[in-house]
Amino acid sequence: MIIEVKSHKIISEILRDSGIKLASGCSAHKGCGKCTVKLHSGIWECRGKLVSAPAQAVACCTFLKSDTGSIEIPETHLLSPQTNEDWQGTLPMPDDPRTVIAVDMGTTTLAAVRIEYGQVVAKASSFNGQQHFGYDIMTRIANSGQHFAELRRLLIDSVTALLEQLEFRSAARIGVAGNSTECCFLHGIDPSSIGIFPFRAPQIIFPERFDLWDGVPVFTVPCMTGLLGGDITAALYEIPLEPGEMLIDLGTNCEIVFNTSSGLLGTSAAAGPAFEGAGISCGSMAVEGAIDHFFSNGRFSVIGGKKPRSVCGSGLVDFLAAAHHMGTLDKFGRFLSGASEMEIAPGVVITEEDIAELLKAKAAVAGAIKTLESFSGTKVAKIKLAGGFARYLNIDSACRIGMLPNVPVGIHGNLSLAGAARFALTPEAALPMAEQSKKIRELHLNEIPGFTGFFTSSLALR
Repeated sequence: MIIEVKSHKIISEILRDSGIKLASGCSAHKGCGKCTVKLHSGIWECRGKLVSAPAQAVACCTFLKSDTGSIEIPETHLLSPQTNEDWQGTLPMPDDPRTVIAVDMGTTTLAAVRIEYGQVVAKASSFNGQQHFGYDIMTRIANSGQHFAELRRLLIDSVTALLEQLEFRSAARIGVAGNSTECCFLHGIDPSSIGIFPFRAPQIIFPERFDLWDGVPVFTVPCMTGLLGGDITAALYEIPLEPGEMLIDLGTNCEIVFNTSSGLLGTSAAAGPAFEGAGISCGSMAVEGAIDHFFSNGRFSVIGGKKPRSVCGSGLVDFLAAAHHMGTLDKFGRFLSGASEMEIAPGVVITEEDIAELLKAKAAVAGAIKTLESFSGTKVAKIKLAGGFARYLNIDSACRIGMLPNVPVGIHGNLSLAGAARFALTPEAALPMAEQSKKIRELHLNEIPGFTGFFTSSLALR
């Protein structure tokens, strides 16, 4: 994408004003380098130095000095929507003649569906616009004191854009589910307490609203705790856990609930956005043109069968497993060739820095699982995976890199969206959903002896 520039604002501000979103996640702190653009023409200033095109520069601190100029934005640096609306293993939706819309407010992505007579008839998805203030929830909470109004506006604007695609004004109700922080932002509540020990949510049950979207009633799935939001409430309502079963919602914030011999234990692991392609050099969501699977013979598959231009989370997990199996990567994620990066397809590169982020993400998941097992004295018998990323994940690859244990694994898709849909169709589910929070014991991983050791040992590939 090439853009002509006449304004002397910072490039990132020009793009944001134009509705163009870059995949940068450093909260505009000018540190991640993910917003690099190509300067095609003109004279620019970046970090106090004049730069003449052609050149590369970071959009967050570069502005035009000449009268006109032009820039090119690599497609892999653009935020693209993800299709994230499938769920499996739940009871059928009620065959209700009223039209409802369900929304899943994820940290990284948003998904919405329109339901008529219990069937999905339309769907929409996009990135969460709050990424301008950081990929992870804790960074956004840290920014909420100074930028609360802007963070709330970005969330509401992002959801509104999806609702417009689904013609929401003709719907009888809108059901919404999300983590505790996003729910607080939606309802105009400062989430700062969630970022401070003991990580309590200022509110977990939210009133019905008529003032958010043109008078259409909005029902928000109750949250459980500060770290376990309405997305987990929805998931547990859709697929109750048997003893020994563990629910894992794979996403930027990896939430886990484990049905142990001593009851339900819940926690949240900061996996980060790597599994969703964010913060990765050529990473993207699971969109057309993204490599979704990578094989030990060096071959790969691409979503939509098109020319590869990026790699999504499932492809990244496959790459770790395949490259280690082929002897390309050592167990610490270093290329044995001595190179610092590898081109897995024309123009699609994975760097050692990318691999380091992936290893931290997989270690967060594996370390949390091992910690809950150790704390409870209960071994996991079966894992139920939720979240859009889980739909594409090759379970064998996840086990081979040590992210998941070798136990039966079921993939259930976006249960947060399923629960939001059910809540919109049957608002009387509010009470049993809210009652679930009384049955769960929340644990903070950094307080449990052994977590640091489990996390550290899980950083290596098997």
